[in-house]
Amino acid sequence: MKYLMNFIILFCVSHIYAQKHIHHEHEHSRNEIGFSGGALFSLGHREWGGGAHLHYFRTLSLHSKWSIGGSVEQAWVDGCHFNLGAGIKYQLFNRLSIATFPGVTFFSHKETDEHGTNEPQKNRFTLHFELVYDLFHWDSFHMGTVLDYSLVKNDSHAMIGVHAAFCF
Repeated sequence: MKYLMNFIILFCVSHIYAQKHIHHEHEHSRNEIGFSGGALFSLGHREWGGGAHLHYFRTLSLHSKWSIGGSVEQAWVDGCHFNLGAGIKYQLFNRLSIATFPGVTFFSHKETDEHGTNEPQKNRFTLHFELVYDLFHWDSFHMGTVLDYSLVKNDSHAMIGVHAAFCF
């Protein structure tokens, strides 16, 4: 609950800040290396944990709103797993973007079946979504809020947290 309250406060402050600076347009760079970290909730296990996400994007052309790239995500809940993906990002507004990464999730923990036996998890297809709102722009550095969701059979999770990116 503490993480949720911190996210709500950060989101409200960012919205107020954006309203004051709505006429300030920011020129986007061609390349972005970004990191997100935050509180993660596993829908399959009904547990809280932590998560981290690293990605790289390159725009399709100089003024394009579309970018392509790759990502790696680590989740620490009911054991540990990570996923690798390649995907696309679309810049909805000057400070708001959405991205999706189809990929593969690799598990390091075991799954309990209906008989109570522990079987190793198999690698699975995953679909990762990320919604980022850039609150601050300092030259080539951006920082703001992130909401992300990874859809994996029997092990989906959602994360709220902070996103930071270096653009060049």
